[in-house]
Amino acid sequence: MSKSSAVNGNLIGILGGVILSTDSVFIRLMAVHNSWLIVVLRGLLMWAVVFAVWLLVPKSRAVLGVPWITRQNLLSVLFFCASSACFVNALNRGNVATVLVIISSTPFVSAIISRLFFATKIDKSLMVAAVVGMLGVVIVMSGRQAGVDATANYFALATAVCMALAFIFASRVEQGTLGLPSLGGVLASVVVPAFAGTGLLTTVADLHAEQWLWLVIEGALIIPVAMGLISLSTRYVPPANAGLFLLLETALAPLWIYVFLNEAPTPNAVIGGCIIIVAVISQTLQAKKQTAIA
Repeated sequence: MSKSSAVNGNLIGILGGVILSTDSVFIRLMAVHNSWLIVVLRGLLMWAVVFAVWLLVPKSRAVLGVPWITRQNLLSVLFFCASSACFVNALNRGNVATVLVIISSTPFVSAIISRLFFATKIDKSLMVAAVVGMLGVVIVMSGRQAGVDATANYFALATAVCMALAFIFASRVEQGTLGLPSLGGVLASVVVPAFAGTGLLTTVADLHAEQWLWLVIEGALIIPVAMGLISLSTRYVPPANAGLFLLLETALAPLWIYVFLNEAPTPNAVIGGCIIIVAVISQTLQAKKQTAIA
């Protein structure tokens, strides 16, 4: 892995993290109380977009990969599937900031799993950036009220673990990886109704036009692009970096919620968010500096 590739990987991941940070706003705007219904519909939308691009733009296939499950991408797709289902349930059941702070433990989870089970060397600058980023997360949460639904916390923790594993296995896929999160999403769309019951799909008729609008924007645009970019970044940087990019959602989501939903962030959220952003940018600048020296 060249130094210039590391810089490109960080930039790709940062762009994905910024786009992903708007996800919370769109899920709130949907006002769909059944979390499993959101999982099913957005998973179908995600895959439909990726498949359409793969079909109509042949040049994209090298980056997208195949829009179906293979032996090589199976593990990554399974964990993207689980993370998609857990994330929506966590966000719909608990406090947005609390959910995001738990999910922001992904870089630590990824680094530990990579080191213990895959003997991956973790760059010191990455670990420093992750620690600084988590400090920002702590500051964000210090200004929030306690008493979050325990179920939401469990879903959030499961999201962090599944995301870490998804990025790790995505980095080992030789073909394109941009479409892997969408494959995980459509797999969730198939699996969830089997457990939630057929009655789940009958509620689709109750959705009004505005809810469909937010669903389409979130499922067909925001998630495929954001998660695809972060997944793509694992081809150029260690999987633990991909978890670091998720910290941008913790930092920026309160800003977007304030802009679109008029929920003002606390001073702690502003300060902590700035620290997180600085941590992510510093990691990119460090990679760029190493490139210049090389």
